[in-house]
Amino acid sequence: MPGANPRRVVEQFCTRFPDQLVSLTRIIGDDKASQFQIKRNLKKLHEESHRLKGASYCMGFPRIGAEFFKLEQDTQRLLDSKEDVTPKLMERIYLDLSRIAKLRRSVDPEHSKLVQSFENPASQTLDDADAAALKQLLKAQHILFVEDDISVRNLVRELLSDMGVGEIRMANSGQEALEVMRSFTPTIVISDWHMKPVDGLALLRQVRSGATPLKVQTPVIFLTSENHAEKIHTVIRNGVDHVLVKPFNRSVVTRAISRVVQQNQRTH
Repeated sequence: MPGANPRRVVEQFCTRFPDQLVSLTRIIGDDKASQFQIKRNLKKLHEESHRLKGASYCMGFPRIGAEFFKLEQDTQRLLDSKEDVTPKLMERIYLDLSRIAKLRRSVDPEHSKLVQSFENPASQTLDDADAAALKQLLKAQHILFVEDDISVRNLVRELLSDMGVGEIRMANSGQEALEVMRSFTPTIVISDWHMKPVDGLALLRQVRSGATPLKVQTPVIFLTSENHAEKIHTVIRNGVDHVLVKPFNRSVVTRAISRVVQQNQRTH
């Protein structure tokens, strides 16, 4: 089987990118709107900037991801402020969006570090016995991947399929994941953190409390763009088995799956 090449997924992301920028601008709405409406718009902008930050990193565009991170931070500051959001305060948001728009031409598959890493891979060495054992381990897995961004879902589906994972199911939110679990029993759940209406942390807590059809010890891996130590410790305290910080690649995902499976076998 030929190795996975995410170029098609990255191309789709790049094609949608201009429309996503237009959508972000529309979210802001009218400067003359009420404070309630402005704050609601900022909350939506914060959610979308967080999603696009993670997707940009995953698609191999770290500079764009960093700009979305700045937009995410600036919207959060306005949301946390007890002062009225004035046009003057909104100037920073407009500047953030302007910087992102100026970089849109760089959102091209030829500039994607992800595509480059797959089309010009570093050599890896794995002896025959280890390779065979890893192949069997992956084949035995039934993975449920939960993520609200379609580009990241498509990318991970391709990676997991190419890795030889036995069965793969997708869900676009924690709520949909709970519905999928009624008819599908994963050996591993890989979930994004920030989603609606049920986020990854709430999903993790339900699995660990026995509120889902899954065994409470089912391995759960978090895929997130969060890199704040305290937030990472929060999910660890709630029983996550591993945290993958975006961006990621095939070898990182493979190691994470292998690690949690072997750990689960030792402890249970």
